[in-house]
Amino acid sequence: MNTTVPGAAVDPSEADQQVITSVLAGNREAFSALIHRYSDPLYRHALGMTGSPDVAEDILQQSFIKAYNHLAEVRGRFDAWLFRIVANGCKDWLKNIRRTHVSYDEDDQPSAYATPDEDLDRTELRSDLDRALGSLAPSLREAFVMKHVEGRSYEEMADLLGTTVGALKMRVHRAREALQALLEEKYA
Repeated sequence: MNTTVPGAAVDPSEADQQVITSVLAGNREAFSALIHRYSDPLYRHALGMTGSPDVAEDILQQSFIKAYNHLAEVRGRFDAWLFRIVANGCKDWLKNIRRTHVSYDEDDQPSAYATPDEDLDRTELRSDLDRALGSLAPSLREAFVMKHVEGRSYEEMADLLGTTVGALKMRVHRAREALQALLEEKYA
């Protein structure tokens, strides 16, 4: 018997579990609901970690394939489990690839009110910031991106990463210090 009230909000974890149950029962197409629900925020995270739209898309695609193949192993919240798959994919990529430049295409657009010199300065600053972010340890970069690019709360970060708020505050603090030191060399 269904005890939900019509029009009542459905808990996302319960909705995810219903989709997972359906997929495991043989309804492969139901997995597309999970892809639709989580693609955008996970893509933004992967893009923030890698700096490359193509790499972020590849990591996301590989992560959804891995999640589909291991769906029966989900314990706890699906969104946190899936986030860890994407985050680990980003960390693996960062360990295996040495990059010298990262670009955020949407931030490279000139302002309608900026002078050419201001646009050049902004582009140079973005490039320097990207290089500095790229030099951070993956755990520091991940914490910084989640906090300052994605705007997540420390509690949400702790839940997704399976760590404590205190540990994340320390990672963000260390990332800020490292970025400041790297950028001060040029801008001090």
